[in-house]
Amino acid sequence: MTVSIFLDDAGKELEKRAAGKRVALVFHLKIKRSEDYLSWLRESANQCGGERLFRVQADPVAREGMWLDEILIDEFPSPKAALSFMATHGEALRRHCESWAVLAVVPESPWLFRMVRWMSRLIQVFKGVRDTGTPAAGWAAENTAIWPDQAQMAVARSQSLDDPLFVYNLNKYKAVAEYQGEVESEPSVSGKEAYDRYAKLAGFELMRRGAFPVYGGTPVCLLAGEPDCMLQDNWDKFIFVRYPQRRNLLATIEGDAFGESQKHRDAGLARVAIFMASPIGSS
Repeated sequence: MTVSIFLDDAGKELEKRAAGKRVALVFHLKIKRSEDYLSWLRESANQCGGERLFRVQADPVAREGMWLDEILIDEFPSPKAALSFMATHGEALRRHCESWAVLAVVPESPWLFRMVRWMSRLIQVFKGVRDTGTPAAGWAAENTAIWPDQAQMAVARSQSLDDPLFVYNLNKYKAVAEYQGEVESEPSVSGKEAYDRYAKLAGFELMRRGAFPVYGGTPVCLLAGEPDCMLQDNWDKFIFVRYPQRRNLLATIEGDAFGESQKHRDAGLARVAIFMASPIGSS
């Protein structure tokens, strides 16, 4: 049974932790009534001062038992506006879904994503890579708590390689990084610091291909969801990455440079909720 959208404690937490800040609502949806849902999309778009930024179709595969059809991201000028939207439009959406979860996020400044996009264009000019053909399929994760699992990768490789790809990452960091089989130059670093090392190395390989984060921020609380929903955890970072083509991701993970970066992700992350998705419309 789905938890009521009117979660007073979560609403109070959102108002407290996001006071004076913009708020994004990230909707994770398994849709039951398609026509009714499409009507809801039209009626709810850009209401309560919000803006619908992204709508993507999730790959047809579960992550930790969680199946999604779509992910929506709406941004609002304040916690009050986001909660008003939930109060006005949330119950109707719930009725159109088999399951849903709504995560509140305080987004990063849009200037950050503009800067990253500019950096990607610059790197492409001087160090750009053009992926062609069908990438090898040798890469597989050892720790699927922090990487896509085998089923997710099989579905990812079966989709059209020419189409754009979005990758949703919800990260939980270790308090202290755990490097296996080697001694780092620093005796002890945080999980976030280790992940930042990964992001710097892997991010360069992404930007060479025109891929980069287009959205992200700090998760605040889950406003709606089922009692056993995997999103009910203390997450540290939301990152939403766009690839010009799906093959860009598959080629990147097969490269030596990416392989060198993996140890930092392995050391720094405790858990990841990860979904791959395709754009719908103008997303």
